[in-house]
Amino acid sequence: MKKTLIAIAAASLVSTAAMAQSSVTLYGIVDAGVQWTNHNLTSKGGGASTFAVESGGASTSRWGLLIREDLGGGMAAVANLENGFDATKGTINNGGRLFGRSAYVGLKSKTYGQLTFGRIKTAVYEFGVLYDAVGPATWSASVLDSAIVGRADNAVNYEGSFKIGGGKLGIKNLYSFGYDTVAGAGPVAGDYKIGKEESLMLTYDYGAANIGLLYDAQNGNTVAARNNRVSRYGVGLSYDFKPIQLIAAYRLYTQRAAVNTSEALYWLAARYLVTPFANVDAAVYYVDDRNTGHGKPVMVSIIGSYLLSKQTDIYLNVAMVANKSNSSLGLAGYNTATEGALQTGVMMGVRHRF
Repeated sequence: MKKTLIAIAAASLVSTAAMAQSSVTLYGIVDAGVQWTNHNLTSKGGGASTFAVESGGASTSRWGLLIREDLGGGMAAVANLENGFDATKGTINNGGRLFGRSAYVGLKSKTYGQLTFGRIKTAVYEFGVLYDAVGPATWSASVLDSAIVGRADNAVNYEGSFKIGGGKLGIKNLYSFGYDTVAGAGPVAGDYKIGKEESLMLTYDYGAANIGLLYDAQNGNTVAARNNRVSRYGVGLSYDFKPIQLIAAYRLYTQRAAVNTSEALYWLAARYLVTPFANVDAAVYYVDDRNTGHGKPVMVSIIGSYLLSKQTDIYLNVAMVANKSNSSLGLAGYNTATEGALQTGVMMGVRHRF
């Protein structure tokens, strides 16, 4: 009898383990290199060249934990904790958050999609990853929109993918009750407006073609700015000719505040897989300033990388910003280069994935 009970208990343990398999994956990227730029704005108002060792030239340095537990019936519990850091200083990015790049938990269904809660990437971030060929390199579309909130605190996020009309429809819908709890107020009792964000992206893949639509709106994240509202609307198109993918994208930025402002960002881009070990990505960006005071600069960025192994590559990124007389866009953002300058930057680095 005793042996029978032991056998039943052992079988039960084996069965439970088989039904609820879980995994924890440690992953990361360490990226750093030498960077040179000219026409950097100095404290005296002039321009000068700068050499520096910088982190994240091709990809932001990070480490993270990807957690999954199989619940059976096509369901799984999922979680992700991801830290962003500066590989040249050893400091934490994202406002000092330990897991500033991602911190969420939720449920995933093979049929119905994924529902998560926490600090999560917004649709604006995902739109850039999909349609900005040079992104997430430092010199990409993010330079031309420094106010992007790529991740939102206090967020509920749904993502799903469904076969429709011979293609695949993708949905990402995020709502945040307070997108920044470090620099902003976060959720405020009795005032639902402060820090709220709505973020939606729809994509449709049909063979080698893809189209995406973006909508994102944020309320001011302090009591004083509660009635301010920043909105972004975007459309992206891509076609994969293999080994070349061509991309065109448009994004409109509007701000409703004491003074209403808006500007449009257009870009053309390409991803080229030269060999299984080498690729070149390039993009041309144009800012059509309506009334933000940013002028109408043009930026070109090209990055090439070569794999030394499955996990390590070397890269070279060359970028230029052509400013008009009333604009001072630099590769580090607006008002970082001398007005009207043609700024050039070169970065050579090493990226290791684990």
